Amino acid sequence: MRILQLHSNFIVFKPVKKEIKLAEEANETENRIEQVMVLFVAIEKEDNIKIVDEAIEELHDFLKNIKLNRILIYPFAHLSSNLSKPAVALELLKELEKKAKNKQIETFRAPFGWTKQFTISIKGHPLAEQSRSYSPSGKKK
Repeated sequence: MRILQLHSNFIVFKPVKKEIKLAEEANETENRIEQVMVLFVAIEKEDNIKIVDEAIEELHDFLKNIKLNRILIYPFAHLSSNLSKPAVALELLKELEKKAKNKQIETFRAPFGWTKQFTISIKGHPLAEQSRSYSPSGKKK
């Protein structure tokens, strides 16, 4: 799993077009979320529920550190050339969402399988932009 984590003043996104058969249902309306950690997430071939657990634990600690409790999970296949099958990716993204909510993190998720347009404003502090990688072996990639 690869995550580009951006502490944002806001993100505005709009689903534009379904790209795959498995695409979730979504309204083609603009969505705006303020004061949020945007997680651009790519699910890779060997990813599993254990990796989701590890990512959420690390994220939960990080959010406490910067005093934020709101995330947007944004499917973003462009972070990897070793992607899982779409059905597995969707399942793990939903697990990521569920586990974040179980940690009392206010959680939003952009629709899977869509081309989306977005505008984002990133905070200007040293921890505002982070890249995270997780693998089944437990080693960071």
